[in-house]
Amino acid sequence: MICEKNHMVRGIIILGLFLFLAACTGTEEKSELLSLLGVDENIVNSNEDPENTYDAITLLKRGEAFYVKGDYIEAVAEFDRFLMLHPFHRMAAFAQFKLAMSYYHQLNTIDRDPGPMKKAMGAFQKVVVQYPQSLYVEEAAENIERLKIREFNHEFLIGHFYFKTEAYPAAIARFEKILDQTSDQALKEKTLYYLGLSQYETGNHSKAAQIFQQLLHQYPQSAFGTKIDKLQLQDAS
Repeated sequence: MICEKNHMVRGIIILGLFLFLAACTGTEEKSELLSLLGVDENIVNSNEDPENTYDAITLLKRGEAFYVKGDYIEAVAEFDRFLMLHPFHRMAAFAQFKLAMSYYHQLNTIDRDPGPMKKAMGAFQKVVVQYPQSLYVEEAAENIERLKIREFNHEFLIGHFYFKTEAYPAAIARFEKILDQTSDQALKEKTLYYLGLSQYETGNHSKAAQIFQQLLHQYPQSAFGTKIDKLQLQDAS
């Protein structure tokens, strides 16, 4: 009976430490907690019994150890394996959140491969949908919003590339997509300007004028106003 109670208490302590671990933001804090859990670099370098690699806590420890080291690709593999083998484990929400964060830390500049960005967004959305009562929902939702803005900025760069290469119909399609879906005001402002320019360059001056009027109405202090005035003077000459 005493052994069972001790085992239960130990389990509660470990669970509490893992929950607290997820809330920490500093690497030093995480490393200290990992030390308390008996997690160090040895766990990711040891030649342990293959059967132990299927153990839930071992997989979590390995995943967190890789995460703290900044080896996010390996961390993804461990958290993903945990979720595949233990989808209903009490720590599944924790693993899903750390999987998403492992993708999040692999993000490059917005003009690079958007693959990790899409994977991170999908993983955060699973946190919100599958674990709505977990401690990680609020931060997951905030990261989703950040990633959406990042995604639309990536779309803008593609549209701007089409504009610079005079592929105006393709640029127009990208810019209209952004305006339909984003709520970021700075992004909408510059998207309206380049959408108007794209319409102007295709010869659709009346449509361009409508877009420029919308831009100046929504953003009366816009820095693009002077450029629009010059464009209209050139058109009138």
